[in-house]
Amino acid sequence: MLCRAFLVFCAALLILTSIHAVEFRHLAIRYVEAKAFVRISEYFTGRENPGNRLLCRSRPNERAGLYFVLTLDEKSRKLPEGAVFVLEVIRPDDPETKLFRIPVPAKRPRGKEVFLGLTGEDWPDEEARPVAWRLRLLDAGGGTLAERKSFLWERPPKEKPAEEGS
Repeated sequence: MLCRAFLVFCAALLILTSIHAVEFRHLAIRYVEAKAFVRISEYFTGRENPGNRLLCRSRPNERAGLYFVLTLDEKSRKLPEGAVFVLEVIRPDDPETKLFRIPVPAKRPRGKEVFLGLTGEDWPDEEARPVAWRLRLLDAGGGTLAERKSFLWERPPKEKPAEEGS
């Protein structure tokens, strides 16, 4: 009986230690031109070579755009199957929040760097920067694995004016 309890405890401990939230260690936002992604091997093979970077784009066939460049705390290969980046952005030319769901590709490199891009018409102005943004990495079931947001994403709620006569 004691042996069985010990085995159950060890199994539970193993399961709990294998569940690990991903951490965005570093995040930078910058506009990247299409030519910055071209490597010499592409001239010979005709295929884009991402190297050890995980490339996730809102429009996969477009390269130029605004990129959220992330460094993960673990290799991108360890991200769960079916994971998706959810990026909410307020652009300077539109006060409405735009939502982008960008799936993590099944084929992932061994590096920790992720280039998450709003490409093509999703971010046409190379000089513009988001007013506010929130980035989440969700698992296949919709659970949050990691989250990062700009300072302006959450404003404090407006205080209600005191009612007269109270």
